[in-house]
Amino acid sequence: MSTPADEESGCDISSLLEMLETVPDPRKVRGKRYKLKFILAVSLVATLAGASNFRQIRDLAADMPPSLLEKLGGKWCYFRCGFGYPSERTIRRVVQGIDAAALDRIVGIWLLRRARRGRDGVLALAIDGKVVKGAWTDDNGQFTLFSAMLAREGVTVGQVQVPADTNEITQVEVLLMQVPLPRGEPVVVTMDAAHTQHDTAEYLKGTRGFDYVMTVKGNQPHLLDAVFTNCLPLLRNTPDHTVEEQGRGLVKRWETWITDAAGIDFPHIKQIAAIRRNTYTTSGTWIHKEYAWIVTSGEATTITADHIHSHIREHWGIENKNHYPRDVVWREDAQQIYTGSSPQVLATLRNLALGLFRLNGINKIKETTEWISRNQNRVLPLLAT
Repeated sequence: MSTPADEESGCDISSLLEMLETVPDPRKVRGKRYKLKFILAVSLVATLAGASNFRQIRDLAADMPPSLLEKLGGKWCYFRCGFGYPSERTIRRVVQGIDAAALDRIVGIWLLRRARRGRDGVLALAIDGKVVKGAWTDDNGQFTLFSAMLAREGVTVGQVQVPADTNEITQVEVLLMQVPLPRGEPVVVTMDAAHTQHDTAEYLKGTRGFDYVMTVKGNQPHLLDAVFTNCLPLLRNTPDHTVEEQGRGLVKRWETWITDAAGIDFPHIKQIAAIRRNTYTTSGTWIHKEYAWIVTSGEATTITADHIHSHIREHWGIENKNHYPRDVVWREDAQQIYTGSSPQVLATLRNLALGLFRLNGINKIKETTEWISRNQNRVLPLLAT
Protein backbone atom coordinates (compact mmCIF):
# COMPACT_ATOMS: atom_id res chain seq x y z
CA MET A 1 0.00 0.00 0.00
CA SER A 2 1.37 3.43 -0.95
CA THR A 3 1.79 6.11 1.65
CA PRO A 4 1.37 9.89 1.14
CA ALA A 5 5.17 10.19 1.16
CA ASP A 6 5.38 7.61 -1.65
CA GLU A 7 2.82 9.55 -3.70
CA GLU A 8 4.70 12.81 -3.19
CA SER A 9 8.05 11.29 -4.13
CA GLY A 10 6.52 9.98 -7.35
CA CYS A 11 5.41 13.43 -8.54
CA ASP A 12 6.89 14.45 -11.88
CA ILE A 13 8.04 18.09 -11.60
CA SER A 14 10.17 18.00 -14.75
CA SER A 15 7.87 20.42 -16.62
CA LEU A 16 8.32 23.12 -13.99
CA LEU A 17 12.10 22.62 -13.87
CA GLU A 18 12.34 22.70 -17.67
CA MET A 19 10.42 25.97 -17.65
CA LEU A 20 12.75 27.50 -15.04
CA GLU A 21 15.76 26.28 -16.99
CA THR A 22 14.80 28.52 -19.91
CA VAL A 23 15.19 31.67 -17.78
CA PRO A 24 18.37 33.50 -18.92
CA ASP A 25 21.17 33.25 -16.36
CA PRO A 26 23.04 36.59 -16.05
CA ARG A 27 25.95 35.10 -14.10
CA LYS A 28 29.36 34.18 -15.47
CA VAL A 29 30.20 30.49 -15.66
CA ARG A 30 33.20 30.82 -13.38
CA GLY A 31 32.36 30.59 -9.69
CA LYS A 32 28.77 29.50 -10.32
CA ARG A 33 27.91 26.94 -7.65
CA TYR A 34 24.16 26.42 -8.08
CA LYS A 35 22.15 26.35 -11.27
CA LEU A 36 19.67 29.17 -11.74
CA LYS A 37 16.74 26.78 -12.05
CA PHE A 38 17.65 25.24 -8.66
CA ILE A 39 17.77 28.64 -6.94
CA LEU A 40 14.45 29.63 -8.50
CA ALA A 41 12.85 26.28 -7.63
CA VAL A 42 14.02 26.52 -4.01
CA SER A 43 12.72 30.10 -3.83
CA LEU A 44 9.36 29.01 -5.28
CA VAL A 45 8.98 26.18 -2.77
CA ALA A 46 9.83 28.58 0.05
CA THR A 47 7.26 31.05 -1.34
CA LEU A 48 4.64 28.30 -1.43
CA ALA A 49 5.50 27.71 2.23
CA GLY A 50 4.90 31.39 3.05
CA ALA A 51 8.37 32.96 2.75
CA SER A 52 8.10 36.70 2.07
CA ASN A 53 11.76 37.82 2.02
CA PHE A 54 15.26 36.54 1.31
CA ARG A 55 16.02 35.55 4.88
CA GLN A 56 12.84 33.47 5.13
CA ILE A 57 13.58 31.82 1.79
CA ARG A 58 17.05 30.82 3.07
CA ASP A 59 15.64 29.54 6.39
CA LEU A 60 13.04 27.38 4.65
CA ALA A 61 15.68 26.15 2.19
CA ALA A 62 17.81 25.04 5.17
CA ASP A 63 14.83 23.05 6.49
CA MET A 64 14.04 21.31 3.21
CA PRO A 65 14.30 17.51 3.32
CA PRO A 66 17.27 16.10 1.37
CA SER A 67 14.90 14.23 -0.95
CA LEU A 68 13.17 17.48 -1.88
CA LEU A 69 16.46 19.31 -2.51
CA GLU A 70 17.57 16.45 -4.73
CA LYS A 71 14.30 16.52 -6.67
CA LEU A 72 14.67 20.26 -7.22
CA GLY A 73 18.08 19.68 -8.79
CA GLY A 74 20.39 20.02 -5.78
CA LYS A 75 23.85 18.47 -5.70
CA TRP A 76 25.43 16.42 -2.96
CA CYS A 77 27.92 18.35 -0.84
CA TYR A 78 30.64 16.10 0.64
CA PHE A 79 31.70 18.76 3.13
CA ARG A 80 28.18 19.09 4.55
CA CYS A 81 27.38 15.42 4.06
CA GLY A 82 24.09 16.48 2.52
CA PHE A 83 22.53 18.34 -0.37
CA GLY A 84 23.60 21.95 -0.59
CA TYR A 85 21.25 24.93 -0.62
CA PRO A 86 21.94 28.57 -1.53
CA SER A 87 22.74 31.15 1.13
CA GLU A 88 20.70 34.32 1.64
CA ARG A 89 23.46 36.33 -0.07
CA THR A 90 23.44 34.04 -3.10
CA ILE A 91 19.66 34.14 -3.43
CA ARG A 92 19.61 37.91 -3.07
CA ARG A 93 22.41 38.47 -5.62
CA VAL A 94 20.89 36.12 -8.19
CA VAL A 95 17.36 37.53 -7.86
CA GLN A 96 18.65 41.09 -8.21
CA GLY A 97 20.35 40.29 -11.50
CA ILE A 98 17.67 38.23 -13.26
CA ASP A 99 15.92 39.58 -16.35
CA ALA A 100 12.56 40.09 -14.62
CA ALA A 101 10.69 40.73 -17.87
CA ALA A 102 11.91 37.43 -19.34
CA LEU A 103 10.96 35.54 -16.17
CA ASP A 104 7.46 37.06 -16.22
CA ARG A 105 6.99 36.11 -19.86
CA ILE A 106 8.20 32.52 -19.37
CA VAL A 107 6.11 31.95 -16.24
CA GLY A 108 3.01 33.49 -17.85
CA ILE A 109 3.24 31.25 -20.91
CA TRP A 110 3.68 28.16 -18.72
CA LEU A 111 0.65 29.00 -16.58
CA LEU A 112 -1.53 29.93 -19.56
CA ARG A 113 -0.94 26.51 -21.13
CA ARG A 114 -2.21 24.82 -17.98
CA ALA A 115 -5.21 27.00 -17.26
CA ARG A 116 -8.71 25.76 -17.97
CA ARG A 117 -10.91 27.73 -20.33
CA GLY A 118 -13.95 29.51 -18.94
CA ARG A 119 -17.59 29.47 -19.88
CA ASP A 120 -18.44 29.08 -23.59
CA GLY A 121 -14.74 28.78 -24.39
CA VAL A 122 -14.28 32.54 -23.89
CA LEU A 123 -11.01 33.64 -22.33
CA ALA A 124 -11.80 36.51 -19.94
CA LEU A 125 -8.71 38.59 -19.18
CA ALA A 126 -8.68 41.20 -16.40
CA ILE A 127 -5.94 43.83 -16.46
CA ASP A 128 -5.03 46.05 -13.53
CA GLY A 129 -2.03 47.69 -11.84
CA LYS A 130 -0.63 47.32 -8.32
CA VAL A 131 1.69 49.73 -6.54
CA VAL A 132 4.27 47.77 -4.51
CA LYS A 133 4.46 50.21 -1.61
CA GLY A 134 7.64 48.84 -0.04
CA ALA A 135 9.63 49.12 -3.27
CA TRP A 136 10.94 52.17 -5.10
CA THR A 137 12.42 52.83 -8.53
CA ASP A 138 15.95 54.15 -9.01
CA ASP A 139 14.46 57.66 -9.22
CA ASN A 140 12.64 57.20 -5.88
CA GLY A 141 9.32 56.85 -7.68
CA GLN A 142 6.53 54.42 -6.98
CA PHE A 143 7.16 50.87 -8.17
CA THR A 144 4.09 49.74 -10.13
CA LEU A 145 3.40 46.34 -11.67
CA PHE A 146 0.73 45.96 -14.35
CA SER A 147 -0.81 42.50 -14.59
CA ALA A 148 -3.13 40.40 -16.73
CA MET A 149 -5.11 37.67 -14.97
CA LEU A 150 -7.48 35.01 -16.23
CA ALA A 151 -10.52 36.41 -14.44
CA ARG A 152 -12.41 33.19 -13.72
CA GLU A 153 -9.39 31.02 -12.95
CA GLY A 154 -7.52 33.63 -10.88
CA VAL A 155 -4.24 32.86 -12.67
CA THR A 156 -1.89 35.73 -13.57
CA VAL A 157 -0.49 35.12 -17.05
CA GLY A 158 1.30 38.41 -17.68
CA GLN A 159 3.07 41.15 -15.76
CA VAL A 160 5.20 44.16 -16.65
CA GLN A 161 6.82 46.93 -14.67
CA VAL A 162 5.37 50.35 -15.42
CA PRO A 163 8.20 52.78 -16.33
CA ALA A 164 8.68 55.59 -13.83
CA ASP A 165 8.00 58.32 -16.41
CA THR A 166 4.55 57.06 -17.39
CA ASN A 167 1.52 55.19 -16.02
CA GLU A 168 -0.23 51.88 -16.60
CA ILE A 169 -2.64 53.38 -19.16
CA THR A 170 0.21 53.47 -21.69
CA GLN A 171 1.27 49.88 -21.01
CA VAL A 172 -1.76 47.91 -22.23
CA GLU A 173 -0.10 47.02 -25.53
CA VAL A 174 3.21 46.14 -23.83
CA LEU A 175 1.41 43.86 -21.38
CA LEU A 176 -0.78 42.03 -23.87
CA MET A 177 2.06 41.57 -26.34
CA GLN A 178 3.78 39.24 -23.88
CA VAL A 179 0.65 37.10 -23.32
CA PRO A 180 0.47 34.46 -26.10
CA LEU A 181 -3.31 34.44 -26.45
CA PRO A 182 -4.48 31.66 -28.79
CA ARG A 183 -5.43 32.64 -32.33
CA GLY A 184 -9.10 32.33 -33.18
CA GLU A 185 -10.20 31.94 -29.57
CA PRO A 186 -12.67 34.59 -28.34
CA VAL A 187 -11.07 36.94 -25.81
CA VAL A 188 -12.79 39.55 -23.63
CA VAL A 189 -10.59 42.08 -21.82
CA THR A 190 -11.96 43.86 -18.75
CA MET A 191 -10.41 46.88 -17.02
CA ASP A 192 -11.24 49.68 -14.63
CA ALA A 193 -12.36 53.16 -15.64
CA ALA A 194 -8.81 54.55 -15.89
CA HIS A 195 -8.31 52.42 -19.03
CA THR A 196 -11.49 53.58 -20.73
CA GLN A 197 -9.54 55.37 -23.44
CA HIS A 198 -10.00 55.71 -27.20
CA ASP A 199 -6.50 54.38 -27.93
CA THR A 200 -7.01 51.34 -25.70
CA ALA A 201 -10.36 50.48 -27.31
CA GLU A 202 -8.86 50.88 -30.79
CA TYR A 203 -5.91 48.64 -29.93
CA LEU A 204 -8.00 45.91 -28.30
CA LYS A 205 -10.71 45.59 -30.92
CA GLY A 206 -9.17 47.16 -34.00
CA THR A 207 -5.65 45.75 -33.76
CA ARG A 208 -5.99 42.55 -31.72
CA GLY A 209 -9.61 41.60 -32.39
CA PHE A 210 -10.45 41.29 -28.67
CA ASP A 211 -13.75 42.46 -27.26
CA TYR A 212 -13.57 44.94 -24.39
CA VAL A 213 -15.85 45.58 -21.41
CA MET A 214 -15.08 48.98 -19.89
CA THR A 215 -16.49 50.91 -16.95
CA VAL A 216 -17.20 54.58 -17.63
CA LYS A 217 -16.62 57.25 -14.99
CA GLY A 218 -15.84 60.96 -14.77
CA ASN A 219 -12.50 60.74 -16.59
CA GLN A 220 -14.58 60.46 -19.80
CA PRO A 221 -17.34 63.04 -19.13
CA HIS A 222 -18.83 63.15 -22.63
CA LEU A 223 -18.96 59.37 -22.91
CA LEU A 224 -20.40 59.08 -19.39
CA ASP A 225 -23.11 61.62 -20.23
CA ALA A 226 -24.02 59.77 -23.43
CA VAL A 227 -24.18 56.37 -21.71
CA PHE A 228 -26.19 57.80 -18.81
CA THR A 229 -28.67 59.54 -21.12
CA ASN A 230 -29.26 56.41 -23.20
CA CYS A 231 -29.50 54.04 -20.23
CA LEU A 232 -31.75 56.19 -18.04
CA PRO A 233 -35.04 55.27 -19.80
CA LEU A 234 -34.15 51.57 -19.42
CA LEU A 235 -34.16 51.80 -15.63
CA ARG A 236 -37.96 52.15 -15.67
CA ASN A 237 -38.23 48.68 -17.23
CA THR A 238 -37.70 45.21 -15.80
CA PRO A 239 -33.95 44.39 -15.67
CA ASP A 240 -32.54 42.12 -18.36
CA HIS A 241 -30.69 40.16 -15.69
CA THR A 242 -30.96 39.96 -11.89
CA VAL A 243 -28.81 38.24 -9.29
CA GLU A 244 -29.41 38.28 -5.53
CA GLU A 245 -26.95 37.03 -2.93
CA GLN A 246 -26.98 36.92 0.85
CA GLY A 247 -23.98 36.88 3.16
CA ARG A 248 -22.51 38.52 6.25
CA GLY A 249 -25.93 39.73 7.35
CA LEU A 250 -26.62 41.60 4.10
CA VAL A 251 -28.64 40.97 0.95
CA LYS A 252 -27.22 42.34 -2.32
CA ARG A 253 -29.15 42.51 -5.55
CA TRP A 254 -27.48 43.23 -8.90
CA GLU A 255 -29.78 44.35 -11.72
CA THR A 256 -28.42 44.76 -15.27
CA TRP A 257 -29.88 46.51 -18.30
CA ILE A 258 -28.27 46.44 -21.74
CA THR A 259 -29.03 48.18 -25.05
CA ASP A 260 -27.35 49.09 -28.34
CA ALA A 261 -24.92 51.99 -28.51
CA ALA A 262 -26.44 53.79 -31.50
CA GLY A 263 -25.20 57.36 -31.79
CA ILE A 264 -22.42 57.09 -29.18
CA ASP A 265 -18.96 58.08 -30.39
CA PHE A 266 -16.38 55.57 -29.09
CA PRO A 267 -14.16 53.15 -31.05
CA HIS A 268 -15.91 49.89 -32.01
CA ILE A 269 -18.66 50.34 -29.40
CA LYS A 270 -21.66 48.07 -29.93
CA GLN A 271 -23.58 48.06 -26.65
CA ILE A 272 -23.93 49.99 -23.40
CA ALA A 273 -25.16 48.71 -20.06
CA ALA A 274 -26.09 49.80 -16.55
CA ILE A 275 -25.67 47.77 -13.40
CA ARG A 276 -27.52 48.77 -10.24
CA ARG A 277 -26.55 47.23 -6.92
CA ASN A 278 -28.95 47.57 -4.01
CA THR A 279 -27.92 46.51 -0.52
CA TYR A 280 -30.45 45.50 2.15
CA THR A 281 -30.44 44.05 5.62
CA THR A 282 -31.84 40.54 5.96
CA SER A 283 -35.03 42.10 7.33
CA GLY A 284 -35.49 44.04 4.07
CA THR A 285 -34.32 47.50 5.13
CA TRP A 286 -32.65 49.31 2.22
CA ILE A 287 -29.11 50.53 2.98
CA HIS A 288 -27.27 51.55 -0.16
CA LYS A 289 -27.52 51.87 -3.94
CA GLU A 290 -24.85 52.38 -6.59
CA TYR A 291 -24.63 52.31 -10.38
CA ALA A 292 -21.99 51.19 -12.85
CA TRP A 293 -22.06 52.37 -16.48
CA ILE A 294 -20.55 50.01 -19.03
CA VAL A 295 -19.50 50.08 -22.70
CA THR A 296 -18.55 47.05 -24.75
CA SER A 297 -17.52 46.14 -28.27
CA GLY A 298 -19.35 42.82 -28.03
CA GLU A 299 -22.33 42.10 -30.25
CA ALA A 300 -25.71 41.30 -28.68
CA THR A 301 -25.30 37.69 -29.80
CA THR A 302 -22.06 37.20 -27.87
CA ILE A 303 -22.31 39.54 -24.86
CA THR A 304 -25.62 39.64 -23.02
CA ALA A 305 -26.69 41.24 -19.74
CA ASP A 306 -25.68 38.01 -17.98
CA HIS A 307 -22.18 38.27 -19.50
CA ILE A 308 -21.85 41.95 -18.55
CA HIS A 309 -22.72 41.14 -14.93
CA SER A 310 -20.22 38.27 -14.83
CA HIS A 311 -17.38 40.17 -16.51
CA ILE A 312 -17.68 43.22 -14.26
CA ARG A 313 -17.81 41.19 -11.04
CA GLU A 314 -15.08 38.79 -12.12
CA HIS A 315 -12.83 41.69 -13.05
CA TRP A 316 -12.45 42.61 -9.39
CA GLY A 317 -11.15 39.13 -8.76
CA ILE A 318 -7.73 40.52 -9.64
CA GLU A 319 -7.94 42.43 -6.36
CA ASN A 320 -9.34 39.54 -4.30
CA LYS A 321 -7.45 36.67 -5.90
CA ASN A 322 -4.08 38.32 -6.56
CA HIS A 323 -3.37 41.69 -4.93
CA TYR A 324 -5.01 40.88 -1.60
CA PRO A 325 -3.24 37.53 -0.94
CA ARG A 326 0.11 38.98 -2.02
CA ASP A 327 -0.31 41.64 0.66
CA VAL A 328 -1.86 39.48 3.37
CA VAL A 329 -0.06 36.15 2.93
CA TRP A 330 3.35 37.43 1.79
CA ARG A 331 3.16 41.01 3.19
CA GLU A 332 4.32 42.36 -0.15
CA ASP A 333 3.68 46.04 0.63
CA ALA A 334 5.60 45.76 3.90
CA GLN A 335 8.76 44.35 2.34
CA GLN A 336 11.51 46.96 1.84
CA ILE A 337 13.01 45.25 -1.22
CA TYR A 338 14.00 47.56 -4.02
CA THR A 339 17.43 46.65 -5.45
CA GLY A 340 17.68 45.55 -9.08
CA SER A 341 14.99 43.12 -10.26
CA SER A 342 14.15 41.93 -6.74
CA PRO A 343 10.64 43.45 -6.33
CA GLN A 344 9.39 42.18 -9.69
CA VAL A 345 11.01 38.72 -9.45
CA LEU A 346 9.58 38.09 -5.96
CA ALA A 347 6.16 39.28 -7.20
CA THR A 348 6.46 36.84 -10.11
CA LEU A 349 7.23 33.97 -7.72
CA ARG A 350 4.13 34.91 -5.72
CA ASN A 351 2.06 35.01 -8.92
CA LEU A 352 3.40 31.57 -9.84
CA ALA A 353 2.64 30.24 -6.35
CA LEU A 354 -0.91 31.62 -6.53
CA GLY A 355 -1.30 30.15 -10.00
CA LEU A 356 -0.31 26.69 -8.74
CA PHE A 357 -2.77 27.02 -5.87
CA ARG A 358 -5.63 28.14 -8.14
CA LEU A 359 -4.97 25.49 -10.79
CA ASN A 360 -5.29 22.88 -8.05
CA GLY A 361 -8.55 24.33 -6.73
CA ILE A 362 -7.00 25.77 -3.55
CA ASN A 363 -8.57 29.00 -2.28
CA LYS A 364 -7.44 29.01 1.36
CA ILE A 365 -4.02 30.44 0.54
CA LYS A 366 -2.75 31.40 4.00
CA GLU A 367 -3.85 28.12 5.54
CA THR A 368 -2.21 26.14 2.73
CA THR A 369 1.14 27.94 3.01
CA GLU A 370 1.20 27.15 6.74
CA TRP A 371 0.34 23.50 6.00
CA ILE A 372 3.21 23.28 3.48
CA SER A 373 5.68 24.95 5.87
CA ARG A 374 5.17 22.13 8.38
CA ASN A 375 6.21 19.55 5.76
CA GLN A 376 7.65 20.95 2.57
CA ASN A 377 7.34 17.63 0.74
CA ARG A 378 3.64 18.47 0.52
CA VAL A 379 4.51 20.97 -2.19
CA LEU A 380 5.42 18.31 -4.77
CA PRO A 381 1.89 17.64 -6.11
CA LEU A 382 1.56 21.39 -6.75
CA LEU A 383 4.88 21.53 -8.59
CA ALA A 384 3.71 18.63 -10.77
CA THR A 385 0.73 20.66 -12.06
